[in-house]
Amino acid sequence: MERATVIQSILDLYQSPNYLEIGVDQGVTFRVLRASRKVAVDVKFAFDVAEARTAPECDYHEVTSDAFFAGRAASETKFDVVFIDGLHTFDQTLRDMLNASYVLADGGTIIIDDVMPSSYAASLPDLDYTRQFWAATNNPDGSWMGDVYKLVFFIQDYLGSFSYATVEENHGQTVLWRKSRDIRTAPAQVEAISRLQYVDAVMGKSAFQFSPLANILPHLGKR
Repeated sequence: MERATVIQSILDLYQSPNYLEIGVDQGVTFRVLRASRKVAVDVKFAFDVAEARTAPECDYHEVTSDAFFAGRAASETKFDVVFIDGLHTFDQTLRDMLNASYVLADGGTIIIDDVMPSSYAASLPDLDYTRQFWAATNNPDGSWMGDVYKLVFFIQDYLGSFSYATVEENHGQTVLWRKSRDIRTAPAQVEAISRLQYVDAVMGKSAFQFSPLANILPHLGKR
């Protein structure tokens, strides 16, 4: 299932949704989505931004996500759906997720991309090192999800104000919505979570709470 299909299915739950995408790159996903307002954030867009800005419902910010969120601290505008697909590292995605929670509208949804690496090489937090690995093994795959998978363990242990599930029909998109849940086990230290490896993601797959999208959608949207 394509990432745009998942996101549009969630956007369609809202009457006039405001949409925020962190990490847009070539805009492949961003351009096809339908929403009343769409805001794109990327440190460097890989397309003609001047031409893209002719679409009245779209707003483009060529800055880091940290700078974008810092500039919105006093803004009253909230987003119904936030899609996080920026730098694929645990620490940056953690910052993006926490910042997104402050601009999320009541009944809003956060979607985090690339939470389950397709291989050991794809799980490495350093993109250059991943590329070197692919080259050294003569493998044309080139996939890179980074160590975003660690974020799921953080959500599981520390974010009790959100419920979550991971779409099972694709490469791994974790969906969060505001609904309190019990955290029954003692949380792992954040430092310990930061040291997790690809094998921990594979062996600890239950933490991701994989579920069909059809079973996730009824939990989302404004009540």
